[in-house]
Amino acid sequence: MRPTREQLEVLSRTERLALEIGDYMARPRFTRFSEVYLSVVMGSLIYSCCGRRLRIVGLDALEPTSRKDRVLLVANHRSFFDFYTITAVLFWRTKFPKRIFFPTRSTFFYDHPAGPLVNLSMSAMRMFPPILRDGSRGTFNNWAIDRCVAELNTPGTIVGIHPEGTRNKSDDPYAFLPAQPGAGRLALCADPEVRVIPVFALGTGNSIASEMKKNITAPEDHPTSLYFGAPLDFADLRARGIRATTAKRAADRCLDAIRALAEQHRRDTGAARATPARTERVAG
Repeated sequence: MRPTREQLEVLSRTERLALEIGDYMARPRFTRFSEVYLSVVMGSLIYSCCGRRLRIVGLDALEPTSRKDRVLLVANHRSFFDFYTITAVLFWRTKFPKRIFFPTRSTFFYDHPAGPLVNLSMSAMRMFPPILRDGSRGTFNNWAIDRCVAELNTPGTIVGIHPEGTRNKSDDPYAFLPAQPGAGRLALCADPEVRVIPVFALGTGNSIASEMKKNITAPEDHPTSLYFGAPLDFADLRARGIRATTAKRAADRCLDAIRALAEQHRRDTGAARATPARTERVAG
């Protein structure tokens, strides 16, 4: 699915070039390459950062799954590595599909000459499609959402999004930014057979060296928690039509599910204070 001429006109030359690279790498012929790269290279990196620190809750609620499923992951966003960690666990512990896309802010990855190289090295160019930060160029963001919907029509595809829209830098891990309607629109426009799964992630920072040190020296003192929830249902909102109000309500529903998982995490960790925590070790 290609953007229209009008949608392309809002992009700079650098953004257009980066978009063309991302679009080319999104072709089915590169699915196996991205799967191997994310499994071996990024999987090894994630394991070295938090493989001994992982605490996983709710993954059994997602069974049965297969490589032909279509999944929309909606997660909170506190670290650059949130979705890398979530993806690694799905690769290791489930039969979820491995054709994955993470829509990302265009800042650096698409508007800087080095962006595509970093995108390629960090995600096999799977941080695609770009989302423009400038609201005046919203016509392109409409295409980005439609492109995600189109990708989810392909069996065996995962799309991961953050309903908050940007990284939450609050000191309180249980506080959230307002849900953005774009996430709700994607959830509503996706085929009803697409499984929309909420995830709460906590415990991973942005410094690779620091995360590796924690994983080696004190894994039980620095847990990385992933809480998975049951698939969400949007049938009632789809019946009202795809409008701005229903898109916002759908986004709020996604965030409410993440918030419920966060509260479950708060209760679990509070109850565990009197008992030494047991860290689940995951084989990569």
